[in-house]
Amino acid sequence: MSIRQEEFVPVADMLIASFERDQAQLEAENELFSETFLNAFKTHTEMVRQLERNDTLLIQQKIVTKELYQLADDLRQPLKLFGIVVEKTGLPTTIVHDTLVNLRLRNMEGLLVNLKSLDQIISSNLDLLNSKAMKANLPELLEEKFNEITIKSNLQSKIMQKRQLLTDANLGNYGKLYNEYIADVCKIGKVVYQGQAKAKEYTVSNLVKKLRVAPASNKKETVQ
Repeated sequence: MSIRQEEFVPVADMLIASFERDQAQLEAENELFSETFLNAFKTHTEMVRQLERNDTLLIQQKIVTKELYQLADDLRQPLKLFGIVVEKTGLPTTIVHDTLVNLRLRNMEGLLVNLKSLDQIISSNLDLLNSKAMKANLPELLEEKFNEITIKSNLQSKIMQKRQLLTDANLGNYGKLYNEYIADVCKIGKVVYQGQAKAKEYTVSNLVKKLRVAPASNKKETVQ
């Protein structure tokens, strides 16, 4: 799972919390990871945070992303209710499960593909699904949300592309935050705590996953 530039600061914040707790032990294994290094990590993270606060396009991007995720979250309950209907028909529930998983992981591209598949399944099995009390407005709701999510996702992409042109000058600051702090702390943390649950706190992919998972959805999605 790759990390996006706008995720550097929140990932750094999570990592700093673990590093601050474990700093003495990590320094005992490698003296480079001293309190001075920790303070430099905090200072650089705060500097990048301030750059982002002055970035109006990033503010727009965060607003659009929040709206995009809300559109997706609006589908959670209808999809779970539809999953109950699908189970009663005897049709495979895999696509419903996959859709809920992509929703939870904020995979909008995968979610849109899933919604198209659901539309095809409903069209092909409409009478059977209606016989098990599928909500009459579900096909229209899925089409409406597909269109809204597509429009919002395209807007998000355009803003991100514009931001990229404006943030090239700050690539050095982002690069330093990741390469000199995030990557190095994760590297030693994973080695020192290998085999322990704590190692996940020093794994970038795990930190990104925690960041992207929908609030109040820490459990695995099911169609029950």
